This record gives sequence, structure tokens and C-alpha cells, in this order.
Amino acid sequence: MKTTLVFIKKARNLITRISLYIKIKLGLLGIPKIIPFIGYSNGTSTFITGEVLEDNGISKPVEGQSKFRNFKAMVKRYFADEFGGVKVLVKFQGESEIVTTNKFGVFNCIFHHNTNELPETLWQKAYFELHEKIHARQKSEIFEGEIMMIKNKPQFGVISDIDDTILVSYATNKLMKFRLMFFNNALTRMPFEGVSAFYESLQRGTMLNGYNPLFYLSNSEWNLYDLLYEFVQFHRIPKGPLLLREMAIYFFRFWEMREYNKNHKLEKLRHIFTVFSDLNFILIGDSGQKDPDVYSRIIKEFPGRVLTVYIRDIGISRKTMRIQTISENVREEFDTEMVLVKDTEAAAKHAISNKYIMKWEFPKILEEKQKDLEKSAVEVNVQ
Repeated sequence: MKTTLVFIKKARNLITRISLYIKIKLGLLGIPKIIPFIGYSNGTSTFITGEVLEDNGISKPVEGQSKFRNFKAMVKRYFADEFGGVKVLVKFQGESEIVTTNKFGVFNCIFHHNTNELPETLWQKAYFELHEKIHARQKSEIFEGEIMMIKNKPQFGVISDIDDTILVSYATNKLMKFRLMFFNNALTRMPFEGVSAFYESLQRGTMLNGYNPLFYLSNSEWNLYDLLYEFVQFHRIPKGPLLLREMAIYFFRFWEMREYNKNHKLEKLRHIFTVFSDLNFILIGDSGQKDPDVYSRIIKEFPGRVLTVYIRDIGISRKTMRIQTISENVREEFDTEMVLVKDTEAAAKHAISNKYIMKWEFPKILEEKQKDLEKSAVEVNVQ
């Protein structure tokens, strides 16, 4: 079994080292578990990621769950320690590889294949297990993850931001962000109106039996993976890989995170564009932070690969004016549209006119938009 000293040395910072030391001394260190993240494959290379994390004892949220219980769950997410330097056995389609977690407890694995080796089925399973005994109460357990297979060329791919694009987050308002983040759960966090129906329409596209892959990009850290995954699942937003980040967090100053990689979104976008090199993309974001700047950079680096950019306007006039300038520049230089939209309805109208989605999808999007508005009004009244 690994010694206490090794665990402490592998920790990502002083605070984590102290936390691990205290937990080990008091016998409070939770059993390690593997959290597989949704992987993806282009048919020749399969990218698999996951995390080895202390079991924080968070159960799935239920209807009517109290705000105090929500707060406790979020605290547990941030106080659960990662296991760095731990070996994980990854199995996929008859192949296996042993990988080691980094100081954040995250591991990455790439399997390379001949084109005809992988089945045509869209979703495949990968299996994970700890390759060494690292905890006294650890049991032999196999964890199961999902891999999105994109072998046949779709009509296009979609890469969407999460905060204030599909998930109401108030990222530019620290107090509101804190309130939503710590006192709500995946069931009570609200999506933007009509997002699920719109994204389902984009996933189907205009090709018979089409399936366009969706990727979700966020500056949120891996600690929030379970919440975001459950949010997407509960609100029937099409499933796809969540591309989150690693960072060190000061719990009580979460809005002043020490970002270990400020270019996270840009690097993930470059990676997806490179892995799926024969695929064009629709990009979706919001005007609250730096999505327009990041997306315009991608348009310049991958000319002709971005079909359209949808930016949800959060209503800050100075940002709106700047985005309009960026939009004019990318249109003139690269003939690519960056469309500032007030809501999902406006984006859907543009998507229909450009033959990204079928016109008969529009009533369904409007219907869901209205239902979401009603749910949101009820939630506001409850709070």
C-alpha cells in the first residue's frame, strides 16, 4: 500500500497536502473512486479521461431537496481530495493501458485504431479500475464510462459554452453566481429557455437519420462534473463530452480562482478542431465573458471550418458594441457570421434559414421555450 508520505508529496498544493495529512491521521480519508468522463473518438483515435477522487458521499439530488443539503453537497465537492500519482487500468474495445493520474487526480489515455476496428454503434463503453491498493478499505471495483464514436462524417459538429449559454449562471454577478452555485442543484438550476429542443434540432440537423456531435466547453473545474452531467441529463439536453479544466481553488474566494491555464477554452477548441479535422463546427457562447474573442481566434486559425457563431446577448451595452465590431471583422475577413442573439428563438430562426435545422422543429422549440419560462417564473417565486 502506498505510504502517507507518497500521497502528501503527490498533492497539488500546500492546502491539499495539509488536508490529506489531517484526514489520514484521523482516519477520515474517503475511499478512492474513479469518475470516468465522457470520451470521444474519430474512428482512428479514442480520447479517454477521468479522475480519481475521494468518495465525497454525494447522492443524486431529489425533488424538494433543501438549500442546506445543496450547500453541503457543494462543500463536499470542493473539499474532496484528489489522488495524484495513482495508477489506473483503462480498457476499451479489447485494448488496455495503465495510466497515472496527475497532481489533480486526472488521467488521460489515447487508444489508436485501424478505421475498421471499431463498431458503428454511436456510444461505446470503456472500463476502469485502480491498478494498486491505496486505501485500507478499498475494494476491487470496475467503473464504467461512455465513449462517443464519430466514424461517419456528420453534417457538422457543435461546440457550446455552458455558463450563461445553456445554464443560467450569472457569471458576471459574483453574488448571484454564489447563490446559484451553492444553494441549488442539478434539478433546480435552470437552463436557458428552449435550449434542449434547439440543441436536439442541431444534433439531428437536416440529414436523414443524422447525428451531429455536441461538445460542452466550460471554465468550470472537474469537481463540478457530476453536477453538470446531471444537469444536462435532467433537462434532456443532448449528451456530449464535457470539456472542463483543472485549477487550484480557494474555497471561500471561488471567483478569484488561481487559473493554472488561462487558455483552457482555446486549447480545447484547437484540440477538437484537430481531432475532427474533416468536420466543420457551429460555436455557441455568450457575451458575458470572452467567448467572442476566443471564437474569433479559432475562426482565424481554422479558416473555413466555422459555419456560424451564436452569441447570446446578456445585455451589457459596452460588450454588445465590442462584439458587433468583432462580428464585422470576421465577416469581412473570413466570411463567417458571428450572430448576436437575444434568445434561443432568434438563434433557431437563423439556423433554419441556413439549413442547419429543419423548419418544422421551430414550433417545438417555441413550446419548450414557453415551458421553461413558466418553470423559471415558478422557481423565482419559490426563492
